[in-house]
Amino acid sequence: MIRGVLNVNKPSGISSYDVIRRLKPVFEACCRDRGLKPRHTAVGHAGTLDPMATGVLLLLLGEATKASGLLLRQPKGYEADVLFGKRTDTDDVTGEVVEELPVPDISARQLGDALKQLTGTIQQSPPVFSALKQDGRPMYELARAGRPVRTEPRTVTIHELELLDWTPPRARLRCLVSSGTYVRSLARELGPALGTVATLSRLVRTRVGRFTVELAATPDSITELNLADRLVPIEEALPDVPVMTVDADGARKLFTGQTVVVSEPRDVSDCAFARTGNGDFLAIVSNDGTGLHAERVIYADWPERANQ
Repeated sequence: MIRGVLNVNKPSGISSYDVIRRLKPVFEACCRDRGLKPRHTAVGHAGTLDPMATGVLLLLLGEATKASGLLLRQPKGYEADVLFGKRTDTDDVTGEVVEELPVPDISARQLGDALKQLTGTIQQSPPVFSALKQDGRPMYELARAGRPVRTEPRTVTIHELELLDWTPPRARLRCLVSSGTYVRSLARELGPALGTVATLSRLVRTRVGRFTVELAATPDSITELNLADRLVPIEEALPDVPVMTVDADGARKLFTGQTVVVSEPRDVSDCAFARTGNGDFLAIVSNDGTGLHAERVIYADWPERANQ
């Protein structure tokens, strides 16, 4: 099977879907070499990067796409450059300048204090130009068409926000944030906090969960010959999710929607992986106190299903 998580270093100037389109022929060739059917070339990603941004883009191959929700929840690390004195309609330098203000004489200490005010659990308004949906359509489509866009504040967590360099009018930041956080919004919010306006001028995603940009592969370096070696198994991609072992009978019960009582002394309420010892079955499960229930079967590589 061709399945797992691929850590790709997305270059600037292309979309996340452009990366998928560029690599899809590699995935298909790898599958053909192994005599697999086209359905095994399913590919998705765990978190879009804007075209301007670079860094970690997690591609999910085959049945790994079924674990996208768990991967999307992983904390994300970024290195960001913020340009003070300009505000744009997209909240980054790719957009149209809509306001310019002088940049006050800001000290590094004042900038650090402003960062502290944005650290922790905060309410954040997403950018108007974002992939969030309004009335079933991405907000960026509505914004480009001149349609009104409603940006409702939502709760996000800024775990860490550190000043790396302050060379006016640009600041370089390091941040670790929860899922759903827009660094473009952080840049926009920093401006008024320091008596001016600001926009994002550079963004590198340095980490998603256990995956780092230092170990990410460039799209051009990935071939059908090395693809399988670069794939990280689904459960290894999420080391914080508990793994529970079930026998063949338990796996079949989970597959058919039945409850499985386990003797392992683990407190699992949110979610866990249930897998067989030989690795032919993997599911996302929850525990309501009576036993394990399959929330989603990732794969079931049983002999009778091998050629389906």
